[in-house]
Amino acid sequence: MSTESRQPKGIPAGGQFAATTHTEPSLSLAAARPDPEVTPTKPGRPYELTDNGDGTFNYSDVGAETTLEHKEPVTRTDIRRALRCPRGQGRVVDLGRVPGRRNSPRDDIYEVVGPESGAPLVIRIQDGFHAIHVTSGNVQVEVLGGFMSTAGRTVVEDGARAGVVVDDDHRYTIETRGSGSARVALSTQSNVDVRATGTGQMYVTGGGRRCEILAKDGVVVHQDGPEEDRLPVQRPAIWW
Repeated sequence: MSTESRQPKGIPAGGQFAATTHTEPSLSLAAARPDPEVTPTKPGRPYELTDNGDGTFNYSDVGAETTLEHKEPVTRTDIRRALRCPRGQGRVVDLGRVPGRRNSPRDDIYEVVGPESGAPLVIRIQDGFHAIHVTSGNVQVEVLGGFMSTAGRTVVEDGARAGVVVDDDHRYTIETRGSGSARVALSTQSNVDVRATGTGQMYVTGGGRRCEILAKDGVVVHQDGPEEDRLPVQRPAIWW
């Protein structure tokens, strides 16, 4: 069977119908979304986050586009509620300084539970004294606050997955436990301790001169970029 298509008017070759060939369009679902703001001190995100101007945010990744509600909790109770939304829609949570608290990570440990629907929970950390423990959900953490303290940290618990982006020269700690996995993007000026243990996966892009990767047990560490730019992976027998 031959495939025929109508010949354009005014072109005599082939009469009214002429045999033609068709090529399939190329489609790449894995293509990274471009980020025009990427610089050595601001690593790329796997998604775009834009303010809609009406109190909501628009979240776009390679496969989905979602409208997220916006939360700015100012007390410990408000923060705990904002970071636990298993039955809610996706949201953006801005974590700033909590009035009246002591600057100790022991005072601010919060469990993070994202929506069961798979909608994203984006946490933008403006102040370093928050310790968040991701237990489930599509969680993306952005470390934006200008602080130089190791108090701030993200812990990805057993069975959970999370993405963490650290901008500029901020100091931060990222941990995975058990089968927890994380994808980490670091600026060239960041000061980050990456601690991976268990049987999960750790994916690291970038890294500053003061960044370290400590790995234990069977955890697998992957790094992007040229071999000479990758961070050395330390596997001590006993640590922390």
